[in-house]
Amino acid sequence: MVVQGVNIRKKHQRSYTVGGQTVPGRIIEFEAPIHISNVMLVCPQCNRPVRVGIRREEGRRIRICKRCGNEIG
Repeated sequence: MVVQGVNIRKKHQRSYTVGGQTVPGRIIEFEAPIHISNVMLVCPQCNRPVRVGIRREEGRRIRICKRCGNEIG
């Protein structure tokens, strides 16, 4: 999974020649994948990354915010 603006990596590219023209070396920045276990959900009410809890009602599982107790849809 790639998350925008997270896990920015730098790759150094050596200069090379194409058809008699030299392309200079450069540093390329790119977003690398991050494991799903390292990503947190953002609560719509708290507007902060939170842990998620499970509450059962009538046989259904409902995700709740651990900070405020709000249901997360």
